[in-house]
Amino acid sequence: MSLFETEGIDEFSDAIEFIRKNYPKEVKKFMQSEGTKLKNKTIKKARTTVDKKTGNYEKGIKRGKYYKYAPTGADSIRVYSGKPAYHGHLIEYGHDMVIPGGKKVGRVQGYHIFKNAADEFEKRYEKDSEKFADKILKPLE
Repeated sequence: MSLFETEGIDEFSDAIEFIRKNYPKEVKKFMQSEGTKLKNKTIKKARTTVDKKTGNYEKGIKRGKYYKYAPTGADSIRVYSGKPAYHGHLIEYGHDMVIPGGKKVGRVQGYHIFKNAADEFEKRYEKDSEKFADKILKPLE
């Protein structure tokens, strides 16, 4: 008498092997698409929030490469401000107003565009992640 059911084991192991092979590629594609969505959301947020329009700030908002976050091993991608907007951190976090001679005359408050865009994007990311998980687990059904 066998207590272990062997029916369907081959199909299940084939599905596991399929997921094992395709999972890294699919996760990379998913993270890149989500990073692009966050970048676009950040650019829209910057257009509506920042008063002075020079164009360089919006051009400088970029999506980084997909990577594994070392301490936790989590799949990650980032959106950041770079070339040609090297002043992006000043807009994000604020800065001191200084006149020639080095005297501080005031403080410009930061807009926190990246943080606000990420907070707003969080719900959409959760929904997209659930859809992605369903897509990945579909071969197991």
